[in-house]
Amino acid sequence: MKVQELLTRFEQKAPFGTAEDWDPVGLLVGDPKKEITGVVVSVDLSRSSFDLAVKSDANVIVNHHPCIFPKQSGISRLVPGRSDDMTTLMFEAVQKGIQIIALHTNFDRCAMEVVQKITAELGAKPVGRLVDSSTELLKLVIYVPETHIEKVRDAIHASGAGVIGNYDQCSFSVSGEGRFRGLDGSNPFLGKPGVTEKAKEVRLETVLPAGLKKQVLKAMHDTHPYEEVAYDLYALEQKIKDTAQAPGLGYGFVADLPAKIPFTEFTAKIKSTFEVQGFYSTPAEPGSVKRIGYVPGKGSSFINNALSQGCDVFVTGEVGYHLATSMSCKGLTVIELGHRHSEIYFPRVVSEWCESFGLKTHLEEAPTQKIW
Repeated sequence: MKVQELLTRFEQKAPFGTAEDWDPVGLLVGDPKKEITGVVVSVDLSRSSFDLAVKSDANVIVNHHPCIFPKQSGISRLVPGRSDDMTTLMFEAVQKGIQIIALHTNFDRCAMEVVQKITAELGAKPVGRLVDSSTELLKLVIYVPETHIEKVRDAIHASGAGVIGNYDQCSFSVSGEGRFRGLDGSNPFLGKPGVTEKAKEVRLETVLPAGLKKQVLKAMHDTHPYEEVAYDLYALEQKIKDTAQAPGLGYGFVADLPAKIPFTEFTAKIKSTFEVQGFYSTPAEPGSVKRIGYVPGKGSSFINNALSQGCDVFVTGEVGYHLATSMSCKGLTVIELGHRHSEIYFPRVVSEWCESFGLKTHLEEAPTQKIW
């Protein structure tokens, strides 16, 4: 498999268009035409992940955090410095023919396997996602001949369209008459060039997150029989519902335990699930826990959403003392695991993806947490 094919597979799992505008994802270092000899998956590009790639003869490293952030990192040239410096690692990657790929906010928005794994470990049932206001909804309208309506409908739903709240495969259709005339050089599915044709068609409507537009339109074109597909895309003003549970529609999850449990029992579940010896929590502790909110990494942008959705506890990597304390005063307990340990399911899920693609994969787990 070449690197470009791996990028195509990742596009299907976590479309790059779902990443935040500021987030550089995809191939950041290397040649898309290279044949893959092996893959190392890690949260960050580090000396240990780089050395693992060299030792295992892997020429692709897949990271969660991009090694280049144009605005944040200040990296403007590849000049080696300290042995563990990011520019040095990228410089050595180019020298040794190692490609570096990042799956960041697109992964967080789309990898529902993370939701499934963590909620299963906690013994909780997901009821929604922590929705961010930046996700734009689109309405797609397609005109399809009656003979192909179910084929097209199934394809666009399988690509992520049609999720409204706690429902998926949502669409509306109404029958009508389509008219068209093929010009010279056309090859119409129905009729002949130069003749005005009438066809029984169905107007099919559904919704989708803007980040899934590319893959949904591809599914539409791949299954629609017409040479020229008539379709419309509209931007919608309504927001995504908090109960939405689908790729591209938010971050993390909101989940309910079967019954209320003591906070001390819940903390044991958290330590086991995220393999940590301890964590920070805000001063006020709930008497019991029923509803959980979770977002990996820095969760400060989603903390009000967790509060409004009635969470007893918000689990994340970090939010900061003052924000966590203010939430505690409002009845929301914040658990801060540490940024990296909140993201330990990234390498596990991406490794499973790569192995399912038939690639030799090496996993760099997060280092053991130390409590001093």
